[in-house]
Amino acid sequence: MGSEVAEQLFGNTPPIGQYIRIKNSTFQVIGVMQAKGSSFGDNQDMNVYLPLTTMANRIVGRSSPYGTKVTFISVSIKDESMMKAAQFQIENLLRLRHKITKEDDFTVRNQQDLMNTLGSITGALTLMLAFVAAISLFVGGIGIMNIMLVSVTERTKEIGLRKAIGASQQDILIQFMIESVILSAAGGAIGTAFGISGVLLVAAFTPLQASVSPVAIALAVGVSGGIGLFFGVVPAKQAAKLDPIVALRSA
Repeated sequence: MGSEVAEQLFGNTPPIGQYIRIKNSTFQVIGVMQAKGSSFGDNQDMNVYLPLTTMANRIVGRSSPYGTKVTFISVSIKDESMMKAAQFQIENLLRLRHKITKEDDFTVRNQQDLMNTLGSITGALTLMLAFVAAISLFVGGIGIMNIMLVSVTERTKEIGLRKAIGASQQDILIQFMIESVILSAAGGAIGTAFGISGVLLVAAFTPLQASVSPVAIALAVGVSGGIGLFFGVVPAKQAAKLDPIVALRSA
């Protein structure tokens, strides 16, 4: 039986040698499988394994002189390098047993094929999420640029006064670039905090194992700052090019 079944039925008591009943039939536990976890929605630790003929005769209630009908066979190989050869031999054996001369009435899949399929699905989801994130960053960057443009308009007098007392274009440029980076990095930090909170809630209320990498946190805040730096160039240049006399008069 699977490890979770043994834990639920027997707790801390050693299950080997104990008896369980399945459909009014009594069976002795002869072993407990190592924990394997879930695979494609199937929790293998919650399975109970019986001899095939015993299950057909005593549980399902169907037996045949021509053999027992099954819908799934799981095969394990000793060496991963023998995967293709084993699959080839299994396919030939099934064709021989089923007396197939044209199309196969079965499908043989190895674990590598399943991993490749899962990788393709994961890659497609990653691309979709990256596209959504890129749009979000672009929209956020446009928002930051608009905020900074409004800030330049409202602080025309300040910019003119600073230039009048000796501030150079580079000083004004650096000032507004720093403000843009701080604004976007602060937004990134707040968003990261919400993301971490969501991950912690998932870990607390679901069986899923969730964790947050410090590298991911630093990368998220860094990208946010970079977006502010990129989209803050236009407002900063506009502020740096203001004529101090015109700025003071217009203010």
